[in-house]
Amino acid sequence: MVAFRKLFPVLAVAALSVVSAFGQGSTALNCQANSGVPPVVRAEGLTELVGDLVLNCTGGNPNQPITTNIQVFLNTNVTSRLGASDTYDALLMVDEPGAARTDVNGAPTATVTPFCYSAPGAVPTCNQAAQSSQTFQTGTLANGVAAPAAGQTIYRGIKPAVSTQNSIVWTGVTIVPPGSNRTRTIRITNIRANASSIGATSSGLPNQIIAFVSSFPQGTLPIDNPQQTVGYVQQGLLFDVRNCANSGGRASDVNGFQCISRNADRYNTPTSGTLPSNSTTGATVMALRFREGFQTAFKRRLIEGQATSLPGQVFNAESGFVNPGADPAYAGAGVADNGTRLMARFSNVPSNVRIFVGTASVATLSTASAVLVTTDVNGATAANVSPSTTPPSAPPGVITLACAGVTNAGPNAVEVPITSGSGQAVWEIVNADQSNLDTVIFHTGYAFVANASAGQPGLGSATVTGTFAALYTASNAGQSDFGTPSIPRFVAGGATAQSFFAINSCATNLLFPFVTNQAGFDTGIAISNTSQDPFSTSNANAGTCKLNYYGTLPNNAPLTTTSETTDRDVAAGATATMVLSTGGGYGLKGNPNMQGYIIAQCNFRYAHGFAFITDGPIGQARVAEGYLAIVLDADATLAGVSGSSAGRSGIFGEAQAH
Repeated sequence: MVAFRKLFPVLAVAALSVVSAFGQGSTALNCQANSGVPPVVRAEGLTELVGDLVLNCTGGNPNQPITTNIQVFLNTNVTSRLGASDTYDALLMVDEPGAARTDVNGAPTATVTPFCYSAPGAVPTCNQAAQSSQTFQTGTLANGVAAPAAGQTIYRGIKPAVSTQNSIVWTGVTIVPPGSNRTRTIRITNIRANASSIGATSSGLPNQIIAFVSSFPQGTLPIDNPQQTVGYVQQGLLFDVRNCANSGGRASDVNGFQCISRNADRYNTPTSGTLPSNSTTGATVMALRFREGFQTAFKRRLIEGQATSLPGQVFNAESGFVNPGADPAYAGAGVADNGTRLMARFSNVPSNVRIFVGTASVATLSTASAVLVTTDVNGATAANVSPSTTPPSAPPGVITLACAGVTNAGPNAVEVPITSGSGQAVWEIVNADQSNLDTVIFHTGYAFVANASAGQPGLGSATVTGTFAALYTASNAGQSDFGTPSIPRFVAGGATAQSFFAINSCATNLLFPFVTNQAGFDTGIAISNTSQDPFSTSNANAGTCKLNYYGTLPNNAPLTTTSETTDRDVAAGATATMVLSTGGGYGLKGNPNMQGYIIAQCNFRYAHGFAFITDGPIGQARVAEGYLAIVLDADATLAGVSGSSAGRSGIFGEAQAH
């Protein structure tokens, strides 16, 4: 018994050793999938870069390499760049190529996993000596092609034959099981997804981009937790029009009138000079404000250090993993065509109006910076222009957009080409702070020369819409095989047009509520053009007046004359007069024997009317009554000049009093 007790510890140690040895030799190969912390992606984005999928594999027999196919499915379309032979720039990497490694005890080593690449079944570019991390054994691949002596560590995704839009497959992936006490890492990166088809939610919780990872043939690479969240979808952009100092909403006096020029010198000479924010005719310079929906919505194309990026590194850039080795077929993988672009789309711009925009963001009003770039109508770089490896710089401006109260208001400006009332300006982000909600502000302004008699400028209300760019609206824009469109690219999302400015007609509508030339009475009418005044030299304008008659003749007979128009303009400071029974000046013939009311439509601002009803000549009349005509116009028509210098604010009170 004593001998047995003495022997028991020895037997226990021996048994433990046997169990340990057996466990080490028979641990099944298994991979745990995870996606780390998924990024927030833009709901407007068609090509949003989702988070990496990482498989941490343990166990298996290191002397028995396996060859498998790994496929990732998304709950939306895959939109990674698609190249020749239906290959994607989404990559699968084994053992973090290029990154420093640790030994079995976790200590750092000088050895790094090399970039070893090839077409499926071909000999990889790395030699066996360099491939110390993953020792591959000579054997036969599943497709009958002899296995390479050296191991491949980077694979390019392929568009599958089925599930073609929402999945990627990596074929012929050779994995050497790490055995016990070691981990083999498989990283899948550069997957882009159509986040716009999922969209943002109005609730507090964001919608998600889900990835499902699988391997086949069945059982070759068991994967736990194959379903992972790889992105949270939120609105990326907010846009509005502000006053030029960004101290409030759109200026109240930004609208113009067809008969009063705005910045005529800049319209006539759009290549030099200054366009002011305020003048006696109103504001003409405004601010276009673009704001991030979340802290990383604005990104550069590449940032410092990204050209030598390593697996797992995170950059707030439009590009992803961009250093997959020296092979030209891989050199462009993950690289975006440009940084985040912001587009202002001008619509319904009246004819003969010039629009100007700043060539860069206003530094004193912005927390990020962007510069004007030349693009096609969608906001994409022209197909024959190669993307630059350096951030773009602002082009030279030709005029100055001034803003009262803003020091160093911003860079110079250039004209926006307008065709059929539409045009666009596109700026690219060159610097952004991933820890702040950035705001980018650009100044914009307009100019025209008044020629109301010729109908110029045209009448109407211009709008502007702010979106990301490049903007694609084609039905297949969210697919991976959509030609060769830009990365990134976007849809307009929930962007709505904002009021920019309006050109209103120079008109005043006057109501004479009662006129008569019956029962011994007659009515005299006077219409004065009061646009000549001491408040502004630019107010003066002339135009004709059309008198519309409503009423009846004696015995309720219908009117024979329903309207007449002055035969010439009523000049600023002049007054047109007539008597209902006999007519008067400016070719007016009147409307004898009528009784009713008159609406006068005058093609100039600040018309005022007076009517006088009497039953006889002056000095003989028994009854006489006079009244002011009612100004029918709404504020939107008469507004255009505000402040104490305008001297016209009381006109609205007059209209309301009657």
